[in-house]
Amino acid sequence: MPKIYVGPAGVPISAKGGSTIDGIKTVRSLGLNAMEVEFVQGVRMSPEMAKEAGKVAKELNVRLSVHAPYFINLCS
Repeated sequence: MPKIYVGPAGVPISAKGGSTIDGIKTVRSLGLNAMEVEFVQGVRMSPEMAKEAGKVAKELNVRLSVHAPYFINLCS
């Protein structure tokens, strides 16, 4: 049976700090295994931060998904 991943859209409000990495750690501490990284108004994350967030997520076994900016049309 496939595994189901459950988590919040964005950094949980209970996270100490507002960074993506803080969110990933909080998600795991809440017993969840996924988190959506919100880029709704644009991508505001450096390549270095993205790599670090990916590393932390992998270490904690948290799956990440991305909410792309609204101005991207993948159908055109």
